[in-house]
Amino acid sequence: MGGTGLKRSLIGIAAALLMIMPVVAMCAPARAETVPDQWTVMVYMDGDNNVESYALKDLEEMKLTGSSTDVNIVVLLDTLSGPANLLYVNKGSTTTLAAWGEVNMGDPATLTRLITDSKTLYPADKYSLVVWDHGGGIMGICWDDTSASDRLTMAEFRSGIAGGNTVFDVIVLNACVMATAEVAHQVTGYADYVIFSQENMYALGFPYDQVTADLEAQPTMDGRTMALMMAQDYTDYYISIGYSGVTISVYDMTQLTTVANAIKAFASAQVSTMSTNYKAFMKIRHSVPDPNNQADLVTYAQLVAASADITSTTVKTTAGAVVTAVNAAIIYEWHSDDVTEENGLGIWFPTKSVTYYWGASLETMYRAMPFSAASGWADFLDSYYAKG
Repeated sequence: MGGTGLKRSLIGIAAALLMIMPVVAMCAPARAETVPDQWTVMVYMDGDNNVESYALKDLEEMKLTGSSTDVNIVVLLDTLSGPANLLYVNKGSTTTLAAWGEVNMGDPATLTRLITDSKTLYPADKYSLVVWDHGGGIMGICWDDTSASDRLTMAEFRSGIAGGNTVFDVIVLNACVMATAEVAHQVTGYADYVIFSQENMYALGFPYDQVTADLEAQPTMDGRTMALMMAQDYTDYYISIGYSGVTISVYDMTQLTTVANAIKAFASAQVSTMSTNYKAFMKIRHSVPDPNNQADLVTYAQLVAASADITSTTVKTTAGAVVTAVNAAIIYEWHSDDVTEENGLGIWFPTKSVTYYWGASLETMYRAMPFSAASGWADFLDSYYAKG
């Protein structure tokens, strides 16, 4: 835990926590609804660790506005001190929909169950999923201390969402350091918009009272509007309290293939010139922000394109195409004044302890992610580290 924020180290990677999202209801229906509402927001709230008190605090914030006749907010709350419950959030209270007992929040089946149960109970025109807990970028999300510190790996994160058979209008990753090209690609086919942060998130999370009030005031908003609204509320809140080290961005998933294709061409161009440009690539890489070993993609590509040490037209052209693609995909980005050269999307590119962070087991894990096949970035990393 930090002075103003909540931080946690795991597997040698600084990962921390953030908080969660909207809420809903007046009184929970006794059985599954038959007429779809406007929104059902599902919150996967893993407080079964050292963030339990913040989970309870966020739930209280959700209850300040509560649900409406158009919006349902369903929370799976697991805490360190007790079993998990599936809750329907009312204004001023919650209704227990089901007592789940002790569950493993690091098990993808638990995530799938939240999605399928929520969708069955509260069918809606639009769906949002909020994943709330510690985050470690490509190393995973949602650590459960009473389940042997199990977590959702990136493969499990995707399988848990896929098992729910739902395309979400908005997925909110209320966890630290999740804003990377790899993480976005993990939910390809299951999200229209993703909200996440390159830097650590404070335990204060989103201003849930404001977010839920905004959603209730305009329940017909579409996914894009909701994503932009949440990001703006987050921005306004942290500006108002003057916190530092804050970032937030929104990824438009319709641009995902374009981004991956641009990165693939860029990666290939760098590999083909590695023998002559390695020192230039290395110099640039060491000047780029890299929260959690994840280089800011736009800044890296911009510096490559502008480098006088790199003469390859192909490398410079493909670098420029990456900047264009990412700027089109990141439809909202904000960072506090102290955060510089971070543009809303990182990419795995370690500079320290490379034998660990790009060792055989990690590379195997990385290459198994959808992003790797789509982008060829692992081949670039192999070439780069071999030259080094």
